[in-house]
Amino acid sequence: MRKRFNLTQLLQRTGGNYILIVISVVQLIALLGAIPGFVSIWLNIEINEGLTRLLTRLPVMGILTYLAVLGAIAQLTQTARKRLDAWAKGEMPSDPNEELTAWREITRLTSNYAIITVLLSLILIILPAFFIILLGREAVDAPLDPTLLNPLTASYILLGGLASIMGIVILGALLIERFMLPARQALLPRTFEAQLSGRAGALLGTKFQVLTLGLSFIVIALIGSVGYQQAIRILYYEISSADAATNLRNQILLLSVFLFALGAAYSYYATRSVSTPIREMIETFQKIEQGDLSQRVPVSATDELAALATLFNRMVSRLDNLQSTLEQQVAQRTKQLAASNEVARVASSILDPDELLAKVIHLFTDQFNYYFAAIYLIDPTEKWAELKEATGEAGKVLKQNRHRLDLSGKSMVATCIRERSPRIAQNTAEEKQRLDNPLLPYTRSEIALPLIVGDRVLGALNVQSTKLADFDIQVVETMQTMASQVAIALENARLFQEAQQRIEELRSIQKQYLLEGWSSGLSILRENLEYEIGEETGPNAQKVEIPISLRDQVIGQISLEKDREWTPEQQSFIDAVAAQAAIALENARLVAESRQIAIRERMLAEINSRIWAAANIDGVLQTVVKELGRRLDASRATIELSLDEDQNRAPSSS
Repeated sequence: MRKRFNLTQLLQRTGGNYILIVISVVQLIALLGAIPGFVSIWLNIEINEGLTRLLTRLPVMGILTYLAVLGAIAQLTQTARKRLDAWAKGEMPSDPNEELTAWREITRLTSNYAIITVLLSLILIILPAFFIILLGREAVDAPLDPTLLNPLTASYILLGGLASIMGIVILGALLIERFMLPARQALLPRTFEAQLSGRAGALLGTKFQVLTLGLSFIVIALIGSVGYQQAIRILYYEISSADAATNLRNQILLLSVFLFALGAAYSYYATRSVSTPIREMIETFQKIEQGDLSQRVPVSATDELAALATLFNRMVSRLDNLQSTLEQQVAQRTKQLAASNEVARVASSILDPDELLAKVIHLFTDQFNYYFAAIYLIDPTEKWAELKEATGEAGKVLKQNRHRLDLSGKSMVATCIRERSPRIAQNTAEEKQRLDNPLLPYTRSEIALPLIVGDRVLGALNVQSTKLADFDIQVVETMQTMASQVAIALENARLFQEAQQRIEELRSIQKQYLLEGWSSGLSILRENLEYEIGEETGPNAQKVEIPISLRDQVIGQISLEKDREWTPEQQSFIDAVAAQAAIALENARLVAESRQIAIRERMLAEINSRIWAAANIDGVLQTVVKELGRRLDASRATIELSLDEDQNRAPSSS
């Protein structure tokens, strides 16, 4: 972690030059891969004057190769270095084409380095040396003399040089893959599609084939040339086989040590190039398994592992987005249900229509953050939809102006009332069936829902938003439910008011009936009924007066006094007795009234029977006078039949 952090710091300080710095350092370190090839050349050929002159030119050619590789890489990574400079300054431009080009350059860097290094090393170093020696004129008569420059020496230099190039390229490629990780992460495209389409690194199969073939070629070239050289020396110098075997053993041991060190370095970096991305994937899997969907696998390779990491990141990103979307939907739905429950609670607790509308209308702006909400009710003429309640300053102005809409007009409110169905405008600029309100200039979407109870349309709910297409299916369903609840609450409030009015009328009639009944009863008795018991206790007496009331009508009073204070229990007891006394008095009055009615009806029946028993007019008149006088205790009774002559006179004609 410390090394990666340092590389990232170096990238932040150097920007685009980081690529050139890494290539420069890698070329120097990769020279270690050429050691077995150089050792093989040193062991197989004899250094003479001609070869010395040739070897003195190799450093110059190596420097030229070094600079040529660096220049080629600089030319092939212009866009990547430009974006790294911007990244180091914190000003990364959002250009998709440039982003994709830079990603292709950085993922193709290893392959480009290998190809360029092989070609330039062959052209500038190996082939010139090979042809110079091959075309030399020395010792044509002794082609196998190891002390002379001859075709065999050229073959040793070619094989050793190729082995050196393979060692340099393989080790350099592995180092570049490692050191370029911070740059690849900085240039990683934002979209997964660009990551997949822009990836240009060699595949795992190609890498391991090149590594295997390269190591095999190095081993064959070095070990084979050493064995062949010892055989030539035995033949040419006639040295003993024991000495040749000893030299061969020593040389093979030396080359084996170098090859083992080189193979260990190759295997380490090759293994890390595979194990590191896999380990990072496993760690990310474990974190995601624990529920952290924000984790992403670092794209640290340029092969199939990079594609796998990208595809996995895309899958997790979609799952994360899906979970976030579901959470937002659940939160939004919960909020809608809470608002609907709040409307139901308000509707069930308030029976005053004006107070109900004032409470409900603000829920749409408070709970859903809508721009404007209003409730219209149909007037008694059923020609207008009158604004009863609205939100905001615009609502205040509209209410003060007694705003109303013609039900035959083209407004969304009038249309939804006429058609008894919701009207939705997801883009008010394109909606023809609506009226623009100058007090609401920021409306971008609008909905009008009818307030329906049974077969009756009471009015409409109108909600407006500053966002385009702000009313999805769930919102419409929730608002329709809330509109239905408001309509039912308004109808219940209306019915409650009518019931209260009728109850008040019945109470007034009953109160009047009680008042007339007791007034007539007291008038019959011709005195107020009052009963008293006991004696007055003096000026310090504790008095309590409890009214005798029947259905809010006071018909009497109970007064009690004593020399001690009245306890609450005693007062409650007196209240209970007074209530029972009121009921009993009312029952007694009703019984007395019923008896009076029964007596009157019986007297009327007797008089009727006697009247009908009379056979002539005189008998009827006498019976009527006698019975009325006797029944009513009249001192004098007179009955007279007379006809008004004016009434019987015929009208004169004119």
